[in-house]
Amino acid sequence: MEIPRLNLDEFLEDNRGWKVLKRCKDTMIIQLSNGELLKILDDKLLEKLSDTGFSLEERLNEVPNLSKNINFALPTRQLESKGIVNSYTMPYIPGVDFTDYYLNIFDLMSYAKIHSQIENNIKEGNELGIVFPDLCTTENIRITDEGKVVFIDYDGLQIKEMSAVGYSDFLGTPEEVLNNKYFDFETGLFTKEIDIRSAIFLYFVDVFGINLASVNRINPYTGQMVTLDEIFSIINLQDVDIQQKVWKLYQTYIPNEFLGDDIYKLAEQYKLVELFPNAPIKRLVKR
Repeated sequence: MEIPRLNLDEFLEDNRGWKVLKRCKDTMIIQLSNGELLKILDDKLLEKLSDTGFSLEERLNEVPNLSKNINFALPTRQLESKGIVNSYTMPYIPGVDFTDYYLNIFDLMSYAKIHSQIENNIKEGNELGIVFPDLCTTENIRITDEGKVVFIDYDGLQIKEMSAVGYSDFLGTPEEVLNNKYFDFETGLFTKEIDIRSAIFLYFVDVFGINLASVNRINPYTGQMVTLDEIFSIINLQDVDIQQKVWKLYQTYIPNEFLGDDIYKLAEQYKLVELFPNAPIKRLVKR
């Protein structure tokens, strides 16, 4: 059973009082008067999706086959213009974007509860054949007023054999990401390993203000290559288990591992402090 298909112009006419919430590079988000969101994709993004072999319409028609229990804002309608499905509606999730949430993190235990949900959502999605290559675009994550993590932005997903059009640049260059560990060149599909990389990269930028993509690159200020040991020293991270999990991200043939309960252990052992007011890096200090 497909989700309802409607005409975009007629739908907007019937739902007067809508407003443009956000204009992005290749999409526009409209909020309807009842709070629902309407996402309209431009022709270039629609073409990129079609180039993968599966149009937006085909992807939306997969929605009824996905579990309704997943913490994900699944599309509720597909809308077409000139005979082509170019947009969809989804429920509005009251709360804040993760982009705004992590800027105010000063309690590791509170953050651990949020990050644990992110990892669990990823695992649930992976079991359904979903991969989240653009997860590090943190506007795709919402934190409800009750502290629940909900994923949004359906069109950026890889769903079963329907490949995604790309991945978050935050994870590194094509040379660093598009290798056999993270991308299956035979099928053209990202592997689940990229989701674990995304989760750990998110943790480090949220908590420490450090992008792990800088590892093995030249630091322009020192002329030296950035190493993991150097990063661990800067942030005073002494937890061997977490160090090992981060190290695995850069190994070609060793599977990645979620942070899991280690984030709670870390929260119990350390507290977060700022080096100085408005410091870009928050440091861990033993309790």
